[in-house]
Amino acid sequence: MKRTAIIIILVLLNSMGFAQRVIENPEFEVSNSGITHISKIELNKDATRIHIHNKFIPKWWVTFEKDIFIQLDNNVKLNVLDIEGAKFDEKITMPESGEKTIVLVFPPINDNVKKIDYNNEVFGIALVEGTKKADKSPEIPDHVSKWIDDELKKATAKPLANFSSDQFFNESTGRLIGYIKGYDIRLGFKTGIMYTRNDITNEDYPVVIEIHPDGRFEADIPLISPSYSYMVIKRQQVKFYLEPKQTLVMILDWDEFLYADRMRNSQHNFKNITFEGSLAKINEDLIGFNPKAFDYKSFSKKMKTISPQAFKEEEAIDHKKNLENLETYLNKKSISDKAKILIKNKIDLEHANHLFDFVSNRDYYAKEDLANSILKIPVENEYFDFLQKMDLNDQSFLALDDFKIFVNRLEFSKPILVYPKPNVTNTFTPEKTFEQYLEVEKIEITDNDKVLLESAKTKKFESMAAYEEFQKQFSETYKNASKAYSKKYVDPFISVPKPEKVTMEKWQLRDSIVKNVFHLEKNLVYEVIKIRSLDYDIKRSDSENAHAYWNELQKDITHPFLKKEGERIVSKQYPINSFQNNPLTDNLNRKVNINATAQQNKLPEGKATEIFKNIIKKHKGKILFIDFWATTCGPCVAGIKRMKEKRKEYKDNKDFEFVFITDESLSPLEPYNKFVGEQELENIYRLASDDYNYLRQLFKFNGIPHYVVIDKKGEVINDDFPMHNFNSLLNGILEKYN
Repeated sequence: MKRTAIIIILVLLNSMGFAQRVIENPEFEVSNSGITHISKIELNKDATRIHIHNKFIPKWWVTFEKDIFIQLDNNVKLNVLDIEGAKFDEKITMPESGEKTIVLVFPPINDNVKKIDYNNEVFGIALVEGTKKADKSPEIPDHVSKWIDDELKKATAKPLANFSSDQFFNESTGRLIGYIKGYDIRLGFKTGIMYTRNDITNEDYPVVIEIHPDGRFEADIPLISPSYSYMVIKRQQVKFYLEPKQTLVMILDWDEFLYADRMRNSQHNFKNITFEGSLAKINEDLIGFNPKAFDYKSFSKKMKTISPQAFKEEEAIDHKKNLENLETYLNKKSISDKAKILIKNKIDLEHANHLFDFVSNRDYYAKEDLANSILKIPVENEYFDFLQKMDLNDQSFLALDDFKIFVNRLEFSKPILVYPKPNVTNTFTPEKTFEQYLEVEKIEITDNDKVLLESAKTKKFESMAAYEEFQKQFSETYKNASKAYSKKYVDPFISVPKPEKVTMEKWQLRDSIVKNVFHLEKNLVYEVIKIRSLDYDIKRSDSENAHAYWNELQKDITHPFLKKEGERIVSKQYPINSFQNNPLTDNLNRKVNINATAQQNKLPEGKATEIFKNIIKKHKGKILFIDFWATTCGPCVAGIKRMKEKRKEYKDNKDFEFVFITDESLSPLEPYNKFVGEQELENIYRLASDDYNYLRQLFKFNGIPHYVVIDKKGEVINDDFPMHNFNSLLNGILEKYN
């Protein structure tokens, strides 16, 4: 009897071991999501129920996919079994409160499991009741503090005294270092990126921000002047001001990144930042000002509903309010003169950009809505008189990220975008017509070929793709005859087209617009526009014409640094000794931009090159046309579709291959797989964002699509290839590099 009682007690104790345990608001080590909050975990012998309390923006939505999982501390992975309060893969719209709880059901977890990770979002979730969350020390670790002190001691140059200094333009690096409190390597990112650029020459210089496992980050940033811009870490923009030869320290807090992640309906301005170094004060002053957020949704509606003059009047009111906000800020806080100038100029640039965007964007809407009388109201020249109120000789404009938008809008604004009338030249006439060639050679084409030939005389093609589709309808006999005819009677006479002669006529017209329409004297910004156009203007010319053109253009450039940059652009495209170079015998050399890349064919040593060489090593011995693209990039997708037939034509070619590289964050897996299948893409690489960032830095591109051509030895032929000219450039590349 006694033995039986003991057995019953043991059975009861054992069954109690499987009794349901409930952990309210379990502690966790680190989270990757500002939306996902685990409010409760229920553990029993049949299942594990995890309550996900979503905190998001009202009326926005979240989804839960069927591949959600939890990872146990013994490395066992458990996939989700069921969902309560919602359906898998369906949108869950947030109520007005912005909060909603759903329950995910997983298999049961053994009692000896102490921690779990949820779906690569929340890590180190405690399953032991009473676990206390480790306190985040407000202190920076000693080794990090020492590293910061040592780095600051290396910066001995003094900051710029003022923006009118002749030292404003300075081609040196600035150093950015710092620490992210709460960073954990499990968060899944090891880099940030800064999309730096030279706004004078329109060149890109993306820079990787390297983040160490202990939360330190660092980058050497190439600058030509002071820069008030931003870096991107985990899709969030963090603003800062930096000068050449200066070191700036930023201490960030991961909790603020999580808040920014949740508040996705607006651009979060990071405020919880501690700055150190000689530029700490100006950075504190700049982030302390709270500008009024611009309502882009309302802006889009106004384009279709009010006249340009009415918008300009409304915008003037908002501009005045922002200036008044600045005055209030200045009354409350004593800030540096440089910060004051930057904030004021940023307000003015944003105001100008809104005015430019209004009139440029409404042209697009006017084509869509032909009946809208508002969109037919013309833009009078007086609309642009806001330019007269800006000091366009102020160098500090170039320190602001908004300047790149402003100068782009100005150089492509309707009044200034005028061109000289093209010279009409006689077209080349072959010795024999194609019909005469067929007769002499006794080549018989089909009746269908004859019908197509006759229709081609009057047919207009909307695109090159349409023309190529039309050509496919001809017989093989016709196609072979056409190639032979061109080779004998056409190609020998047009394979060496004369280079374009670049003249000053365009600038003479635009000088007149600046003076008589904008009522402006020549100024620094207008000189920048001329330098920005230089690379494009000389691209289709030759060395002699390009240098002659530059000799004329620089007579209008008064700023010594702009002159220096102009000289660099011309010499990069056409080195002084290019007369003695042995270029291709046709115009392809200029189009392929051989000279522009010959200065640095070999890739620099470092992590970025290692990543790239690891990708291309399996393609060694072939010329590679590399496409940096993404499924979320419309022009990228269109370009790949346009080249589909061309890829088929050259499939298994012994000389070259097409290679496609994308960022996993820009090309979600499901649409990526679908598109790759539809387009029959081969040689595809979907990289982690960290690795892709390094390739952006290596090939200096901010936007995509971006194309690079690599020779058979793995060296660069062209780091900014014009893929739309692939057909005309291919033979020249193969001739020189095969």
